[in-house]
Amino acid sequence: MEPTSILSLPVELLYEIHIHAASEQFPLTCKHFYAVCKSAPTTVHAQYLIGVYEYLCRSHRQRTDLVSTALRYPICSQAVLEAITKSPDFPRLYPDRRVQKTELPRRLFRNLSPRDTATAGKRKREPEPTQWTEDEQPLPFLRYLFAHPRILTPSANSWDGYALTKAVHAGFTPLVQFLLEHGADPHTKAALAVMVAIRRKNLLLVRLLIERDGPRHPQSKRRRTSEGRSHTSTGRDGTAVDPRRGIDTSLGNSAKRRKLGDRVKVDQEMLKTAVQSDARDIVDYFIREKGCVPDMQTVLLMGASG
Repeated sequence: MEPTSILSLPVELLYEIHIHAASEQFPLTCKHFYAVCKSAPTTVHAQYLIGVYEYLCRSHRQRTDLVSTALRYPICSQAVLEAITKSPDFPRLYPDRRVQKTELPRRLFRNLSPRDTATAGKRKREPEPTQWTEDEQPLPFLRYLFAHPRILTPSANSWDGYALTKAVHAGFTPLVQFLLEHGADPHTKAALAVMVAIRRKNLLLVRLLIERDGPRHPQSKRRRTSEGRSHTSTGRDGTAVDPRRGIDTSLGNSAKRRKLGDRVKVDQEMLKTAVQSDARDIVDYFIREKGCVPDMQTVLLMGASG
């Protein structure tokens, strides 16, 4: 009787080996194992990630929650994560009391880059950038993570604000708006996200990052207003409120909502960067609206560029 090769084992047994091994190297052993693991059902991927997490906990190499660990792996899609949370092996949410938030991995934002421009016709002189929409990844996945009742609230400032900086660099306005609404701090890393927006010469994003009640993305407004529904609603005191403008319609346009303070204070370094980038609309915004006074070096730069 010839010895049985592991390659001839049923895929179900290979799934069990993969799960109990909890090794990233097992699928890379040969092409057959890689194909079997890649095409495995969602539940197998979920059990494998739970096994990896439990192994890291046993070896004292884990200081985060299960979801943070699972999200680091590309196989952790929304379907896999849902299977993890529904698994009877789903461990307690707080393995370490110091863990307060789920960590967003950099892989979700690493491939974000500015959109290529596309001309609408031969007669059009300047190309128009392809706009980002609210239905493009990773935005739907992030909505799922932030809304899930069994997942610790994700930290929008994971990895020193990496997500916000990449979203600004890509010009992904709906994602920038979402991250800001969920606690992303433009101050992180010496206001790097603001500096990136300045160098991109994007006044809309600069204002969005600085002002708490700054301009909103048009699609964000439409998403919050259902089709065929009245734009007015009732406030806590029974007065009619227009959510599009934040105005008490029963009192007229004079009763506007209180203006919120800025997230970031404009400084001379930001103004100098705007001048060096020849972003004249941003320079004007910083000086006229935010009252930033340029230093002498910036004044000389402004004179040279003028």
